[in-house]
Order: sequence, then structure tokens, then C-alpha cells
Amino acid sequence: MYDQFILRKTTLSFLLSVASFAFAVIACKELGPAAPREDQLLDGPVAGLTPSQSARHLAGDIAFNDEIFTPETGLGPVFVANSCGSCHPGDGKGHPFTTLIRFGHTDSLGQNEFDHGFQIQNRAIPGYEPEELPKGTPFAKFTPPSNSGLGYLELVSDEDILGMAAANAKNPDGVRGHPNWNLLPGYVTPRPNSRRQGNRYITRFGKKGSVYNLFHQTVVAYNQDMGITSTFDPSDVYTLKSIDPEVSDRKVRDVVFYLQTLKAPIQAQP
Repeated sequence: MYDQFILRKTTLSFLLSVASFAFAVIACKELGPAAPREDQLLDGPVAGLTPSQSARHLAGDIAFNDEIFTPETGLGPVFVANSCGSCHPGDGKGHPFTTLIRFGHTDSLGQNEFDHGFQIQNRAIPGYEPEELPKGTPFAKFTPPSNSGLGYLELVSDEDILGMAAANAKNPDGVRGHPNWNLLPGYVTPRPNSRRQGNRYITRFGKKGSVYNLFHQTVVAYNQDMGITSTFDPSDVYTLKSIDPEVSDRKVRDVVFYLQTLKAPIQAQP
């Protein structure tokens, strides 16, 4: 009789445990937020990619969002962040931890330009000191922007940009947009039919549109934000000397393709 009682008690305890687990699962399912629909996600590829393009998009996604650099893989020695995704979490806007600090300098035309200027690398690997802004130096702080839909911006023609600037040149409220003309590094090839002023081209990415295209932006971000050199920009941010590349050409171009094929931001419904 005692053995039967123990058996019944054990069975009852087991059934109660199963019931409690099932109730918890159902409760979580009922009380927890539902998974967002695909069209509500911030990141994700544009429609219509081929299988090979989808694979490349995924490779760029992994390099952008999953790869975290360390001193052993080339981080620094001074830097702002240790990954692309830490500045753009979920391909969205940055946060105070990854605020960029740039200080002004005078360019060849005598203009003081924050967005073309130098950037403070405010973190460092062990054994090195992070950079500090010289006292009294003018500076500006920038929050990394969202990445979604950048490929569409890259496709906007120079003619359209100039047309929009001309259309609001006499805007009565005084708000007027001006295209940014900038020098290009040697590794950037201008698009066909690009407009230029002397040896300067219309740029459109980065703060105040100081960077020419997503390839230019990606190379600069690897170098200036993470201290990662490439064959395109082999200059070490600490010594300013050329060193061996710490990221492959293929990975850089995969990240560029990923950014080019991210879908546009979700538009609010009226």
C-alpha cells in the first residue's frame, strides 16, 4: 500500500509539473508581444534578390552585425567602436556610447569643416592611451544614423540633387539645401556622368553628406571608427603609417553590398 501511495504521489507531482509548464508556456504566449511581421522589421533585404545576391547580402550582414574586432584581429590601437553593429544596433540609429567627436580644421579652400575634419578615437586597447580633444579646439558631436534604405540614396542622381537645391534657393523661410562638394580618395571611382567643380564631386553620405558613396563610407568607417586597415586605406590611425590590411577586400565589398540592399525604412501609415 505504501509503495502504491508513493507511486500515485510521484505521478501526481509529475502531472502537476507538466500542467504548470504548459500553463507557463501558454501564459507567455498570451502575455508576451507577438513577433513583428516581416514588413515591420527595420533590417532585411530589398525584394527580388537572386540566390547569389541573397548569399552575399547575408555575408555582409554577418560581417556588419556579428563580427567583433579584438586587438588580435586588428582593433585599434585607438578606436571608437569594436564592430559596425555597435554603432548601428539592429541597423538603426546609434546611441550616446558611440557618439562621434570631430574637430574642425581648415581645408585647402580655407574653410573650417567639422565633417571633413579629424575624428577623436576616444577608446584604446590595453597599453595605449585614447585620444583627447585639445583644449579650446572647436568640435561637433555626431550620432551614427540608421542604415536602412541607403542603397536608394546612392541611386539619386547628381542632377536631382542640384535640381532640389535650385528649387529651394529662394525659399522664403530661409531654409535652403546646398550640395556638398568634396575631394575623393584614390580608391573611389566616380560614377558615370557625375557632376564636379574642379576636382571636387557631389558627396551624400555621412554627416552633412561629406562622403561620396557607400564604398567610401565603409572604408572610412573601418579605418576611422575601428582602426581596421584595408588595401583601400592601409594607414594606421595611431602611427599614420601603412600597415598590412586587417580586413579583406571581399569582406569590405560584402558589407557595401549589404548596405546597398537593405530595404527602406518603414513608412508611417496615414
